[in-house]
Amino acid sequence: MILVNIGAFMILFQAYKMVRKQFIQRAETVAYDNALQIIDLEKRLHLFFELDLQKWVLQHEWLIRTLNYYYSYFMWTFYGCCVIAMVLAPVKYRRYRRVFLLTMLLALPWYAIYPLAPPRFMGNYGFPFMDTLAVYGPTYFKQDGLVTANQFAAMPSMHIGWTTIGAIMVASAVPWFRIGALLGTLHITIMVITVMATGNHYFLDAVGGWLIVLAAFAIASRLPEQIPWPWRRGRQVELAPANSG
Repeated sequence: MILVNIGAFMILFQAYKMVRKQFIQRAETVAYDNALQIIDLEKRLHLFFELDLQKWVLQHEWLIRTLNYYYSYFMWTFYGCCVIAMVLAPVKYRRYRRVFLLTMLLALPWYAIYPLAPPRFMGNYGFPFMDTLAVYGPTYFKQDGLVTANQFAAMPSMHIGWTTIGAIMVASAVPWFRIGALLGTLHITIMVITVMATGNHYFLDAVGGWLIVLAAFAIASRLPEQIPWPWRRGRQVELAPANSG
């Protein structure tokens, strides 16, 4: 069961990346303008701290290398959270799995509606962010892989959205002494720092990821616990005991 679920997630993630790549054909013509809008909005909200954060992190090479790996292998940490929930809280896991699938559907249109250049692309606009993955490794944005990433899909950040879902899974599965909640909070905090320090997302991208998750939870709460497939109804009728007398 665990292998089936993780395998299905891997396939869905690749399909998600493929759709995201194909949908955004006009990205390069508007993504930089949108990035300047985000930076301007963050400045007005006193939230534009990503460049200072990256400068501080780059003073500690061990730290930026660690964050690079945290960014690159975030889906594996998500799978790990899923396994913990599958084993310790299978009923809750099924609910959060539905939320995860809904976030895929909700996030995809936004990459076409609002393509966004990440901070690491903004050097020519006076914002000297470093592409830390390119400098320190590991290689994340491969051009020769089976499915290449769309690098103008910074909003919303599903690194943050899916990390949050994984953290909620762990918090629900490990309630003792709030260990799961503490681990989940730490996981989210590190990922928020990571996506900004590596030059891949703005803070508002993280907010966008959280909004997608909230919307997915809202929709999931209004869906039936089990979809009444016809074959299920038929099976239930077949197994129902006959009335006597």
